[in-house]
Amino acid sequence: MVKPIVCTHCNGEMQQYSGPRYNRRAAGFFIIGGIFATLFWIGAVLGIPLIVIGLYMLGSKRDLWVCKDCNTALERFNIDSQKLGK
Repeated sequence: MVKPIVCTHCNGEMQQYSGPRYNRRAAGFFIIGGIFATLFWIGAVLGIPLIVIGLYMLGSKRDLWVCKDCNTALERFNIDSQKLGK
């Protein structure tokens, strides 16, 4: 059984959350701007990287610990115990 993580602000229990890393609206603007730029021949040099960046922003996720009581969020890190020498 895994011990629950305790919030440092309110001593409440924290739960795992996985959500988007970047703003989806900004990613949409990058994709739409990239599509618009590729309509012009010279703009393809700028448009294709904008589309790729926008798609990366849409697919990128982050893992957090979020407190159930006060909504404090902490970044989750995966630590490999073999690298620590255990």
